[in-house]
Amino acid sequence: MKTKSNYLFIYFLFALFYFTSCQEEITEIEIPSGQEAIVPNSTLVNLMSRATANFGAADNVLDGVSCFSVELPVTIIISDVTLTIETLSDLEQLDGLLSDATNDYILDFVFPIAIIFNDYSQIEIQNENELERFINECVTNETDIISCVDFAYPISFSVFNSAFNLIDTVIIVNDETLYGFLNGLENDDNGVIVSLNFPVTIDYINGETIEVNTNQELAETIEAASSDCDVSNCTEESLELNLTECQWRIETYSSFPEFTGIDFVFYSNGTFNIYQDGGTFNVVSNWSVVSTEGETYLYLETDFEDFGGDWIIIECDDDAIQFARGEQAMVINQVCEDDLNCSLNDISSILQECPWDFSDGTGNFENDKMIFNANGDLQISEGMAASAVGGGWNLSVSDEGVMLTFTDLIAFQDSLDGDWLIVECDSDNIVLQKGGQTLILEKNCNTDLFNCFDDFEIVECTQVSNVPIFNLSANTIGLVLCTESFVSSFHETLSDAENNANSIENTEAYGALIAQVYLRVEANNGEFEIYNVYLNTESCTNFNCFVNTQITECGSDGFATFNLTEANQECGPDIAIYGVYYYESESDLQNNVNPINTPESYTNMYNPTVIYAAVLNVYSNVIEHVFTIDLIVEDCNYFECYESFDAVIEVCNDDFNGLYEFNLPMAFANCTPSADLVTYYETLANADTGQNPITNPSAYTTSDVFSIIYVRVEIQNQLEIFPIQLNVITCNTSNCSEGDINVILTECLWTIASYNGSDNLSNYDFHFEENSGIVVIYTDTITIDATWSASQSNASVILDFSNVAGPNIQVINGSWLIVECTASQLILHDINNSDNEIVLVRSCE
Repeated sequence: MKTKSNYLFIYFLFALFYFTSCQEEITEIEIPSGQEAIVPNSTLVNLMSRATANFGAADNVLDGVSCFSVELPVTIIISDVTLTIETLSDLEQLDGLLSDATNDYILDFVFPIAIIFNDYSQIEIQNENELERFINECVTNETDIISCVDFAYPISFSVFNSAFNLIDTVIIVNDETLYGFLNGLENDDNGVIVSLNFPVTIDYINGETIEVNTNQELAETIEAASSDCDVSNCTEESLELNLTECQWRIETYSSFPEFTGIDFVFYSNGTFNIYQDGGTFNVVSNWSVVSTEGETYLYLETDFEDFGGDWIIIECDDDAIQFARGEQAMVINQVCEDDLNCSLNDISSILQECPWDFSDGTGNFENDKMIFNANGDLQISEGMAASAVGGGWNLSVSDEGVMLTFTDLIAFQDSLDGDWLIVECDSDNIVLQKGGQTLILEKNCNTDLFNCFDDFEIVECTQVSNVPIFNLSANTIGLVLCTESFVSSFHETLSDAENNANSIENTEAYGALIAQVYLRVEANNGEFEIYNVYLNTESCTNFNCFVNTQITECGSDGFATFNLTEANQECGPDIAIYGVYYYESESDLQNNVNPINTPESYTNMYNPTVIYAAVLNVYSNVIEHVFTIDLIVEDCNYFECYESFDAVIEVCNDDFNGLYEFNLPMAFANCTPSADLVTYYETLANADTGQNPITNPSAYTTSDVFSIIYVRVEIQNQLEIFPIQLNVITCNTSNCSEGDINVILTECLWTIASYNGSDNLSNYDFHFEENSGIVVIYTDTITIDATWSASQSNASVILDFSNVAGPNIQVINGSWLIVECTASQLILHDINNSDNEIVLVRSCE
């Protein structure tokens, strides 16, 4: 790394002083009235230095910081394309191209490069690590640089000796030369006097110019320009307006580059949403802009990721803002809709103002309205005779434009669900398109309360007592989407409704045989209207669910026990009105005699057997429906699970010469739930006779390193005996400790290279989180948050997985013995079946 300085004027002034001391003849000239002395460290010199310092933010598209700039020309590589940036104009074109880019990109420098600090000193950078160190150490005080004012060059200074003799005139042609010249004055102690030759022209960043004629005018002009820089974009008011105008996207984030592409939407009500790839994280938080001690901050009140806290505004313009918070730096760019009359924030506001009529041209939504709530909930009315449809809504900006998305709809999914592009927008109408569909929204801010209501009809099912129960509130005013406030009541007579007397108290469970009640709706001004609520009933019983069916059971010699009610357990009409009865013959059913008394445990007499079932009205004793049930008995192998593998349980020796403990039920853990009785024995003879069972099979101990236990299994009065091989083995030959496992697992990502010799789980990646006990298991399409732990058992290490829920990957749940351990590979054996093996490999990309 090499350092150099461009300050040559210090030496120039010393040489100048030496030269004048040797002159034989000096012309004495009075200082003209238009010139004044430039005093080192004065307010004017400090302002001129701030206005001419190197503006490091000019190339933030390259380095993202304002402490320094990259010396041009510089060669960069973006997405395998090599570019040479030679001028500031090239930088502006690059910034525009990258701002419009739809895909993520990585910008790399071709080293070595040189960086230029605010004081024009330079350092040569040899590699990316050196550059990152300077970026991370950057702490910029933007108040030291005045970037919105420039001198119109050339300008000149007159140089006098202490006797006010003119000894030279210095011509300045650029900012770097002027900055060095002023810095040289501060370090010069040879008694020269310098004055600026007026008039001097100052150029503002907005294109305006001003001519100044004195030091005081110059100081006031630069200082006013400094204030204008702040006022133009970085005041509280301008920032709030700018932030709510459009959506904003993270361009750079110093410590977490993966945050690039995340979008913020700031709403004028002080809330904001966080999006990525057009989908919301469902994060709704608060934001505000505050100023204190001369600094302006954006405050984000959120616990999401690393975004919360006070972000100081380092630099801002209309379409980009640079922030800092401690050591973090963030740059966000504005993403606006070019072809709409409404901004994203405008659309959000007008959607929430009133209900909206909507139509897709089919006439299906003629009487329906949408209400957009601030919390992201969507309500759609379906007319008087149905409840409101619920769902969600959100706005986002994509490459196509502003998208209005409807989600989680409980109806109209095929017609409305999904992303709709907003193609037209004004304060009263919004036009949406999705594929070949068009949806037109028209604002309906109806201020007439009584236009929200009409007569209602409520239909309920006939009850046992013939007295139907009606929910008056939910099926009338609960369906009305009206912005006006009102008071409602229900009455049994028109006279009571008109006089607001004798209102119905229980409007949610009103039982009556009358055919009509009256709804009174009263406005805040006392005006009211009466609406008819018609109450009707119908029979709601449908017997289509009761169909001819078949039940198959396992048995011996053609006999088995059946639960006949399984044939109709999903149907179940109102058993207070109807009952299901079962008969062994069709004639018994027709005569309604000899019903089967215990249909839940019926034993067949023939194989196969037909059972006849009837749905009977218990009040009228009328058979409403008939269906049949075929009963079939199969000779089943109850012990197929036990016969499918050889049970082996292994525990580790761990140089322990005492008793070894085995959990015997784990051998057939997947089979025993289907058994009636399972017992364990040390000898085959005891298992045959059922004598001397092991009393505590979950903690069976033995001193033998190889032994056999016998499990006696009884199912449906059938008996079989199966062996369990118990082995004591030497484990963890790699001598990895629990601490070693915890370290190597949490350092990098892991992948299952093999499960029992197959790579069918290799698409799952494992991220073991340190301390939390969480392992995130994911593919390109799914993410599973499971738990893990490592434990030491003498010289062995056990790795436990739980809560792993996903296709195929759930097989890793349980305890695994680490039998081989290296820094890049772990081999695990199922602690209950050593034939099951997992090979984990590490990836530290």
